[in-house]
Amino acid sequence: MSYNSQLEGMLTLDIAMNGNVSEGFKTVQNVDSNRRNSTRLPRDMRQSQAVFEALGFTFTDIGDSVLFEATLPEGWSTQKVHDLSILREYLVDNKGRVRGYYYYNGSFYDRHGNMRLSNRYNVTYQHTAYDNFDSPINVVVKDTDGSIIFNAGQCKEPCSDEYDELVVKAKEYLNYNYPGWEDVTKYWD
Repeated sequence: MSYNSQLEGMLTLDIAMNGNVSEGFKTVQNVDSNRRNSTRLPRDMRQSQAVFEALGFTFTDIGDSVLFEATLPEGWSTQKVHDLSILREYLVDNKGRVRGYYYYNGSFYDRHGNMRLSNRYNVTYQHTAYDNFDSPINVVVKDTDGSIIFNAGQCKEPCSDEYDELVVKAKEYLNYNYPGWEDVTKYWD
């Protein structure tokens, strides 16, 4: 057991003994997360380590089974995600664009993490009435900034034959206009 694990265990026990077990676990879950910085990144990468290195990341083994010591590409940074996840941060490039994210849970009882890079363009759908999930949907191609660059058409619902046909149409658009669009290193510059 490492020094940090012992410290976190004692912190959890102390908070729990003062009457609030769930608060104890929540605090411990955040202890290491608040201590983290952009130079410690998860070993579990959803694209290969080679893809991250091709973008300029460097990784050093520090003997930790979950984290590497890492250097981000020139001008890149991490940015907190402002949602319910307090354990996730964006990977932001030198132009301020979100290029991926990493997730790290530093709690001693469930320590794990992963990181992933994003494609520049993605096929998705959106309801025609934003406040009505029963409204028809448009199958669209979006740039990472949220702008729609192609609308493949409209259908009643996702997970239908009509929807699948529109997804194929959107992917054909991407394959024609942005060959290799599924490569996370392409079309960013």
